[in-house]
Amino acid sequence: MDYPFEPLVISVLLIAEDREIETRISELLPADQYKTSVRPSADEAKGLLEANLFDVSVFCVAESTKNALEEVVQIKRFSPGCPLAIMVDSCPEAWEESALSKGVDFIFHEPLVAIHFRSILDRLVRLGETQFQTVAPSNPSPRPSEAGFPKAALEVLRDFSRVLGYSLDYKLFTQHFVLKLREIIRVNRIAIFLEPPPTSSMTHDRKPSRLPCISSVGIPLDIRDCFELSRNAGIGERLSRGNHVLRAGPEDGQFFGGLSPKIQREFEILGSHIAIPISDRERTLGVAVLGDRITGNEFTDEELQLLFLLMEELGLAIKNSWLHHQLSASHKLFSDVLASMSSGSMVVGPDLTILHANRAMLQFVRGELDSGKPLEFADLQSALATPIYDVVEKGAKPLPFFFTDGPDKKSIFRTTIIPFRNGDNRLPQSVMVVVEDFTQIEAAKHFDIESSKTKLISLIAKRFAHEIRNALVPLTTHQQLLDQEYTNEDFRRSLKNALETETGRIQRFTDQMLFLAQPSLTLDEVTDLPSLIDESFSSVRGQFGSRPTLEIECEIEDPVVRCDRHSLKHAFGEILANAIQANSDDPTVSVRLANGVKDGISLEFTDNGVGFTPETADRAFEPFFTTRNTGVGLGLTVAQRIIDEHQGEMKIRPRSRDNQVDVSVVLPRVDQ
Repeated sequence: MDYPFEPLVISVLLIAEDREIETRISELLPADQYKTSVRPSADEAKGLLEANLFDVSVFCVAESTKNALEEVVQIKRFSPGCPLAIMVDSCPEAWEESALSKGVDFIFHEPLVAIHFRSILDRLVRLGETQFQTVAPSNPSPRPSEAGFPKAALEVLRDFSRVLGYSLDYKLFTQHFVLKLREIIRVNRIAIFLEPPPTSSMTHDRKPSRLPCISSVGIPLDIRDCFELSRNAGIGERLSRGNHVLRAGPEDGQFFGGLSPKIQREFEILGSHIAIPISDRERTLGVAVLGDRITGNEFTDEELQLLFLLMEELGLAIKNSWLHHQLSASHKLFSDVLASMSSGSMVVGPDLTILHANRAMLQFVRGELDSGKPLEFADLQSALATPIYDVVEKGAKPLPFFFTDGPDKKSIFRTTIIPFRNGDNRLPQSVMVVVEDFTQIEAAKHFDIESSKTKLISLIAKRFAHEIRNALVPLTTHQQLLDQEYTNEDFRRSLKNALETETGRIQRFTDQMLFLAQPSLTLDEVTDLPSLIDESFSSVRGQFGSRPTLEIECEIEDPVVRCDRHSLKHAFGEILANAIQANSDDPTVSVRLANGVKDGISLEFTDNGVGFTPETADRAFEPFFTTRNTGVGLGLTVAQRIIDEHQGEMKIRPRSRDNQVDVSVVLPRVDQ
């Protein structure tokens, strides 16, 4: 399997006494590109330097550092092939020349610039690779397979390793596997390098590039802690691309001189010459590195083939262990989520066994969090148990439902049953039940409803009082003058007009309330629209002091609809009254009848007022919304409800450059 190439991880040894300098330099080196190991002095870094583990070394010389040049000599003596850089605050030129003469490759001065610092380190690493020289190990002539090597034991171990697939701790069984393998094949050292396990089964992590050592025998601890393989270079990269045994020996022409410098160096650091991929038969999970036989004999091809298959079984066992831990982690995650829910949750199996119940469910069923015994189906209230039984045993389709419980049946619960079906099986294998306490929600909803009712009643009373008071003012005035002015003909004419106008206003208001309260209409009459509109106009024009004008333009033949004549007349009257009030001086209302959508009849009402603004158009149908000092704001609300009852549609349209229509209505045409 091919892996995308990433920047190679560079191993850096930082020798610094000052922790502040150590922290500052470590911050300049990104962890995904540089692996930094820190030692306070050359003496303490001796073992690591001699093992030639690092790509570059950085020696930080502080003012308190004594005998700095001697430490430089020690560092170069311990690891002559590793590039060395020094970081100093300031120093004499002669001292720098002396340091360079003793093998220092570059001298940094404060302040350090991150890009410059990393660039120099990268150049030093490339310099070290070109200067790297490795002497081919003297491998003795291959001898026949070691007489005491039990080849059959390897085959037994390969078959026995399948049992490892049932093990749960991959690190522990890998360690025991390494010990047993070393005992059988008799090598001086073995190391297992493995990618970190996946963090979660629900995330798609990028395949890790680093392969740390998880188990080893015969490898020094300081080397094991500081050294790891990578998928992007060296042994890890070669075996990730090609799933085969990598051997550094003369038989395969893969002696050190025929391998890349990175692979040569990794084999030399580990003191090994065989690398075998650890795969799960799909991709490489890690690498097993083997050293020499204790007797110095070489492995035969047949033995390496058995080891390759053995490592494949190990990879499968490791993958199974990872999958188990992922499953266990996911189970714990979901259990914790369900346990922390304020709603009751439980899972019921196909045999009505309760497989899981969280604390809230226990509290709901038993009134206590933990009684020491598992919850049983018989413990459930009948209002809850019966629907669950119907879903599990009869395959009923569940819908959320409410039921009451608790003292005085005042607690309200909402229950949702979620079936888990398996393939084509009609009956669910198990169901999840969620019980939510809706007592406070329903109480809040009831309070809001009651509060809304109170506000609505208050608003209706206020509008009633305002409208009736306005109607009573002229009537009261005439009543006060009745005894004195009754013989005056002008007074009697004024009284007649006041009675007609104000009683008509009160009548219109009461009709609006009745139309809002009445049930569905019966559409049993066939009516001609122009005549009905003209009749509606005649009924409302007398309520206004001015003398409005109506213009009807009919562009269709037989504009007839099926309707409730009285209510539709009232709806048109409300639309026309609203249009008349738009211009109190000289109101003119135009109505155009034309063919509408879906074979309906379109009515467009236009007045000579300013029209609706976008804001008032949006709120025109709201009950009690009005922009005038008179009226209660129910006219257009009532009109819309009546039009809806006639399966029609009514729209309020704000004026614009492309539109001069104020109200549009579409009614279904009567089939002739």
